[in-house]
Amino acid sequence: MKKKSLPIVCAAFLIIAMTIQFIVSYRHEKADLMRQMDYKMELAQKDFLFEIYDMHEATDEIAQFFTEFNTGTEDLCALLQTVLYDYPDLYCCYLTFLPECSPNPGQWCSPTAFRVTADSVIAYDAKDCIPYKQRDWYTGALKNEKNEGHWSLPYKDGTHEDLVFTYSQQVYDEQDQLVAIAGADYTLAWTARLLEEVKPYDDAVCQLFSTDGTLIVGSGDATKVRDRIMFEKTLSPTDMRLVISVPKSHIRRSITGISLITLTVLLSGILILGLLLRHIKQEQDAFTRVETANKLMEKEMQIAHDIQMGILKGNSLKAQGERAELQLDARLIPMREVGGDLYDYYLEADKLWFIIGDVSGKGVPAAMFMSAAVNLFRAARGRAHSPRQIMEEMNAVLSENNPSMTFVTAFIGCLHISTGELIYCNAGHCAPLIYSPVTRNPSPVTLTPNIPIGYDGLFQFTEQRAHLNPDDTLVLYTDGITEARNEQRTMLGMKRWADIVERGQWNVDSLLNDVQAFMGEAEQADDVTLMTIHLTKNA
Repeated sequence: MKKKSLPIVCAAFLIIAMTIQFIVSYRHEKADLMRQMDYKMELAQKDFLFEIYDMHEATDEIAQFFTEFNTGTEDLCALLQTVLYDYPDLYCCYLTFLPECSPNPGQWCSPTAFRVTADSVIAYDAKDCIPYKQRDWYTGALKNEKNEGHWSLPYKDGTHEDLVFTYSQQVYDEQDQLVAIAGADYTLAWTARLLEEVKPYDDAVCQLFSTDGTLIVGSGDATKVRDRIMFEKTLSPTDMRLVISVPKSHIRRSITGISLITLTVLLSGILILGLLLRHIKQEQDAFTRVETANKLMEKEMQIAHDIQMGILKGNSLKAQGERAELQLDARLIPMREVGGDLYDYYLEADKLWFIIGDVSGKGVPAAMFMSAAVNLFRAARGRAHSPRQIMEEMNAVLSENNPSMTFVTAFIGCLHISTGELIYCNAGHCAPLIYSPVTRNPSPVTLTPNIPIGYDGLFQFTEQRAHLNPDDTLVLYTDGITEARNEQRTMLGMKRWADIVERGQWNVDSLLNDVQAFMGEAEQADDVTLMTIHLTKNA
């Protein structure tokens, strides 16, 4: 009786074992797919945010151009062309005046620049050719609060076969009066690249929906995939939804192979023990290798951090000229272990040579480019006699053999301590502030819009001059400060930064503490570098 029931018991055991194996394998494969999709979704969110930040920066730059220069229509068109060259993914940008604030009162005026090809940009005054009052980007921006941008739904603008969507914001004049709406357009062509990059399989379906549930763009038809797993993520700050459908067949194919192996092992008896032990040993070895590799990577990144910090000069300097003395303080806080921000300085008799810069990109590649830029500055300073010559020599070297098109925004200056004369050359960097205790109003240094270094080795930079009076402070910084955001995703911006400088003056630690207080618990999103140069008379 026992011999007859043995096959039944074995069969029952085999069925139970295979059922358990199927459930465990299914959950494991599904969890692995979930982890993979979470990673893909996070990549999509980061790529999307980079594009969104460009649109914020572009409209801020348009508003800043108008506020600083307040020029005519032709000059505004030229400035808008510059914005398109600065942001190569933008399709169009414009500054639409309210009719009552138009250069021709009562008439529409909208200096506009749009991209014809990747390397071709044109600009013109759109005037009455666009029904502005019917555009969501125009009416929506007017309804918003000051300094609050507006996202439009995708629409056909009549100039491009693809859909576009717009980020717009209000623009105020020097009297703080609303005069215009600044806008920046993206076509949805880049979303197709985004969807292709996040697809885990060729037969997966990726779709992007607007806030009202309208399908914007998609790869494949989700209705044709009956048995599928859905993944969804809202791409802030626009509330667009990214939806990816993955056929369950990918999980089943993996489970089928595992089930056949498990069945063979169960029927083989002794072989199962050997295979399990071998599998366990391989897993342990793999875990050990991964753990060792992680520890080695952490150690190497710490060494890289120490090397990068060692490249920089000390964070303070005191110097005395014939009739004045100087106090320099600087801090660099990388977002990761290593970063792309840089600063350096050199005291030569009565002259202080200095640089502050920001390399495009993040992490190790940016850190390597940063190291090259610092060493080039030190080498060029020994040969050149002006900030412009240093900038052009660095640009010539960095532009050569630069297939990744990595670039550096930089500000190079030479300060005569005794006289306060400042000679400087800017390459697309943030405008430094000069704080005077007399006016108590930090004002930006006048800048010529030179290009960043690393693009065109033959570009001729423009050199400029300014003057520091006794007790004045020159505040230099990277965009990691002005673009810092708090938990509500509100950007610090130039206005708040100027208020912080007015309170903290030239105390670097105080300035950084105020920036951190604004950020709260929000994560640092970029490298932060700050340098202050304070000039006083000798006692």
